Amino acid sequence: MLTFNIAFLHSLQRADKPFRWLSIGVLAASAMLASQADAASFKCTGKLSASEQIVCKDPALSALDDRLAIAWRHAKDTTLDSAALESARTQQWLWRQHNCTDQACVKSWYDRRIAELDADYAQATHARDEAFDASLAMQNLAPSAADAVRKMNGRPVADEKTASTR
Repeated sequence: MLTFNIAFLHSLQRADKPFRWLSIGVLAASAMLASQADAASFKCTGKLSASEQIVCKDPALSALDDRLAIAWRHAKDTTLDSAALESARTQQWLWRQHNCTDQACVKSWYDRRIAELDADYAQATHARDEAFDASLAMQNLAPSAADAVRKMNGRPVADEKTASTR
């Protein structure tokens, strides 16, 4: 898109001098739009908190917001307690909105929150795997049937599980 804009502007500049002002305006508008990209979790328009303004102005923080959205989806898809996860999300968000007024605080908040959500995801995944294995063991299935159930659920079969733990 930017390559197209530059080529377009060069052709306008060669056409006539009045077009120079137009080309400068188009370039400025393009730069403004590029810097006002939305974060993953909110729009960068309207009334924004100090922390949201900081995120909207900093591409690295906006990328962290994108990473946070992914970590949130993973945690949400695997959690065993949706209400607690949602409550923590709201509390964490409000804390950042009220307390972070500089880039360092916002970055620290994102790093911590992503780590927490990744840990929640890992813990929930482990708990689900253990519950699945316990359920399978309680059914007293023949080893080949248990392996078939594991395969149907996209889980490693017994030989693969022991090979991966060696």
